Amino acid sequence: MQDKSMNASLKKLLETAEEMILEKGCRATTLQGIADRSGLTKGAIYHYVKSKEELFALVLEAGIEKTDRLFYESVSQAAATAASIQGPLSALSGRLMHLSSTANAANLIFIYLLSQKDKPGVADILKRYQESAIRSAAQWIEVGQQHGVIPPHLQAEKAARFLAIFKSGLQVQQIVSPDSENITDEEIYAFMAKVLS
Repeated sequence: MQDKSMNASLKKLLETAEEMILEKGCRATTLQGIADRSGLTKGAIYHYVKSKEELFALVLEAGIEKTDRLFYESVSQAAATAASIQGPLSALSGRLMHLSSTANAANLIFIYLLSQKDKPGVADILKRYQESAIRSAAQWIEVGQQHGVIPPHLQAEKAARFLAIFKSGLQVQQIVSPDSENITDEEIYAFMAKVLS
């Protein structure tokens, strides 16, 4: 979250939004409902966002930041034990599986925002989310290259774009066809390893 520093009020706002989205869905979640449940005033909410869609964007950004943290923590652990990038890649594949789940608010938000793309500002939110995801993935690939576990000739941004397409596809698949055979963490790991080799 570029210009929003995490404090207790913002954390409560994001947590409450996620809870309500999982309970009611994105359409039925309102800023007034979030204010009522969180104990925050609407004025406090409007300090951070101007609309429900902007709040949803903050939830998405917080998810990317969490994934980044998990990856870099995993890299630090791997470096401390002279392990390979296998641990960080496993952390990413597990997180990717979680993000595509219908029990994840970020996935529901992503699909909701896609359906609202014609509303003012929503297309920009989606574009920022996609660019942020690609930027993070490119940085992860560069870290792997620095550690010698991803080939140096691999174009980080191009591979990151393929991974972003794969992530978006997983998200849509889980919503459109939730009863279909799920892809496992191991299969995601194998796919990512192949793309990155």
